[in-house]
Parts: sequence; C-alpha cells; structure tokens
Amino acid sequence: MMTSGILGVRVAHWLAMTALLAGIGIAQAGAAGSHPDRVCPPGTPGMSVAELRPLAPDTWWVAAARGSPDAGNRGLTVQSLVVRDGSRLWLVGSGPTPAYARQLACAVRLATGLAVTDVVNTRAAPELAMGNSAFPRARIWALPAVAQTMRRRCADCLARLKQQIGDEAGASLRVQDIRTPQRTVGQADQRTGRLGPFDWMAVRRAPGEAVLLLRHRAAGVSVAQGLLWAGDLPDLRQTQAADLLQAWQALRAFAGDGRIVGEQGGVADATAVVAHEHYLQALQAVIGPALDRGELWGGGSIDSPEYAALPGYARRHPLNVQHLWLEMEGQLLR
Repeated sequence: MMTSGILGVRVAHWLAMTALLAGIGIAQAGAAGSHPDRVCPPGTPGMSVAELRPLAPDTWWVAAARGSPDAGNRGLTVQSLVVRDGSRLWLVGSGPTPAYARQLACAVRLATGLAVTDVVNTRAAPELAMGNSAFPRARIWALPAVAQTMRRRCADCLARLKQQIGDEAGASLRVQDIRTPQRTVGQADQRTGRLGPFDWMAVRRAPGEAVLLLRHRAAGVSVAQGLLWAGDLPDLRQTQAADLLQAWQALRAFAGDGRIVGEQGGVADATAVVAHEHYLQALQAVIGPALDRGELWGGGSIDSPEYAALPGYARRHPLNVQHLWLEMEGQLLR
C-alpha cells in the first residue's frame, strides 16, 4: 500500500503539472514517460484520441482515414507528422477541427513532453489546417501562395467541411476561430530551401494549388500531403494531370530512398508514387484515343481491372475518370 507521504508527493506533482498545462489549453497531460495510465480527455462524442506512432528518432506520424471527409471519419482524412527538434516541436498538419487538434495537442505533449511550437500547412485544405486555432502560441507556416489562398477561401472551406462531416463532428468549426498562416516559407518565386529540421520544395497539383514538400533531414522522412495515397488510387479531383505528373516526379527525386508520409494510407516510399503515375498515364492512354475518335464525356466509366482490388476503386475511380476525361476534353476543345 502506498504511504501517505508518497501519495502526497504524487498528488502535488499531478496538480502542478495540471496547472502548468492548463496555460496552453491541454488538460490532463504529463511529461514524456510520466503517468503512463493517463489519457487525453475524450473531446467530442465518437472522437478517438489521436495516436502518435513512432517512425524514427524524435519523429512520429498520425494516421488518417481513407476517402473523403464525412460524418464517419469526422474529417480526419489527412495524415500528420510530428518532429521534435531540440526545444521546438513541429507539427505538419493540424487536423480538420479545433476539437480534434486539442486531442492531438494532448497526445503530442504526452509523447514528447513538449507543446507544439510550429505548425506547417502544406497546402490550402481544411482537413489539414482547421485545427490551427488549437495551437494559439505556435508559429503557423505556409508557402506564400498557400497562405494567400487560405486567407481568401478559408471561410468557404470551413462551411463545406462542416457540411461534409455534420454538425456534431463540426461543432468546433467557427469562422471567428480560423487561424491562417502568418509565417511564410521562402519567397514567392523560391522553389527550395530549409525550414527548421526540414528541407523543402514547392510544387503544384494544379494552377493555383501549391503544395509544400518537406523532408526531415535527420530521419530522411518526407511529407507529401495531397500527393500520395499509399496502397490506393490517387484522388485526381482539384488537380491537373500535367502538374500532378511533374509533382510526382519531383517528389520521387526529393524523397529519394526515404520513407514518405502522404495524404492517406500509412508510410510508403517512391514505389507508391510510381504506381500513381502509371495509373494516371493508363487513363490518359484510354481517354486520349477516345477523344481523337470524337467521343465526348457521356457519363460512363473505364474499367481498370488491375486496380479493382484497391480500397478506393469503387468510389474514387469513376470520379477520377470523369475528372480526367473532362479535363482532356476541355483542352481539346480550346
């Protein structure tokens, strides 16, 4: 049985830690390795506590659901990366809602003993940036083009995301809480550089859709949100084929032999990027000749049996075919 003296010390320690962490909006957390039985508060109903999975020394990743945001996945459809760099704690992707991001902040503190000091928004997508407001003391970073796009359309993106995930999961989404990036990564015409523990490269998925690639120098782990869906089909919506193919080629060169944390599907490598390239090129090889024969989009699809076993084939492949056909058709009719 624990003595009263030891109990008093433990209670005093717990109270001190609670008071300290309350100042940064995290309830019930502790330094790394202490109080292993503690868990983060449950947040909104149905939301599981964010789990940091070790990837390399001082490097963790957070998984996400496959597919598009909906009430079932509560908008958590973009993976995140956490990197401890001395006294600074970097978070790449803050999540879809402030409620989720508060869970993530707690999980990060439990795993690392640090509060997030820097958040990176790699592209203008609400699923990976609407959690920014849960980190009021952190620096928020983005490419100049991404920051500009977010300031212009974040309110509309918030409304669309809330409609997708429903009122319960989106209860913490409020326009007045939107926090857009205030720190820019490089200059408007700069394509590569360094940011904290990362090397970076700017690419684009489509005109006006910039993406920031990051590579953790020490661990050799790259982040390619919006460009890689490991073990699944790529999502071609809001992309343009020529830009996307160039971005994938740049990603392969940038990541080298290292591991890649993409949009969804866990951790992969450059072979997953090559698979995306082959899929897109295979669709182009079918649609191009059809357009040459005078066939216009008629609402059908293209069977691709070699990809039919992938998780997103049934829901994503028809949308990809439609998107690419209309894109190529529009180019032909210009």
